[in-house]
Amino acid sequence: MDQAILFVLFLAAMLAAWFGPRLLAGTLFAVALALTVADYFHHATGALKLSF
Repeated sequence: MDQAILFVLFLAAMLAAWFGPRLLAGTLFAVALALTVADYFHHATGALKLSF
């Protein structure tokens, strides 16, 4: 679900870049990129329960 929200945010940034002001597009892209990195670290730092 969180990746879908990030996808929509990147879509909004692309639409803002196409139709809207440049500052809005850059801001949306920066927010989306920061949230993507935060989401990556949220999932990458979870411990895996492996049993061999």
